[in-house]
Amino acid sequence: MDNSETLFLIQNLTHQAINPMNGVIGTLDNLVDGTVPEHKREQRLKKARSQLEYTVSLIRNLSYFAEYASGNKEFISSSKISTTVIPQAIIESAQFFQDQGVNAPVKIELLNRHVQNCIKGDPNLFKQVVINLIDNGVKYGKLGSVLEIKNWIQKRSNDLIITFSGQSEPFSDSDNIFDIGSRAKSARDRTSSGSGLGLHICKLIVENAFNGSIKASHTSSGETIFEIRIPNGFKK
Repeated sequence: MDNSETLFLIQNLTHQAINPMNGVIGTLDNLVDGTVPEHKREQRLKKARSQLEYTVSLIRNLSYFAEYASGNKEFISSSKISTTVIPQAIIESAQFFQDQGVNAPVKIELLNRHVQNCIKGDPNLFKQVVINLIDNGVKYGKLGSVLEIKNWIQKRSNDLIITFSGQSEPFSDSDNIFDIGSRAKSARDRTSSGSGLGLHICKLIVENAFNGSIKASHTSSGETIFEIRIPNGFKK
């Protein structure tokens, strides 16, 4: 990245971090001064928590990227090895978006959630990937659509495959959406939010922490599909 691109990225990320934190400050002020009626206090607290969680996720992305960009590529690949239970990790990741409730523009649906497929690797790193992909699906999904998440172990290769699919803004191969700072033109036209960092972080983590791969496609019917493939999947 050249200096102008770096400056743009920093400005964008700073803007994204400041907005939710200002929202939390405003909520706390209103709770303290009694502006928020009693029956809405729990709802406002949940919203504030969600804003804090989003900011933490953004800062975590920045931390991963800063370590990797500094040349410390072992930071991701040398994370303590443990077992990630896929449905559990996905459910915990989706909870970051639970406060949207019935008013969510996009519903999140995890299929075959009772099949305990697993991979070797750090659950926290995997959850960061899932959070980024859900955030992307909710942010750019069509109003009223469903983001479906599936996972299964391919018998032929023993690879664990996870897909995130839903109706969303179109993109083409030329958009290079996994490149740092990249956002599809349709996404830029729709919203100014989005750092152009989340999908790049997904690629770094999947490839370096799990020795896997991630790809994305957009069909003529308007469906966007992200597919993660990780070797040596197994059942708990």
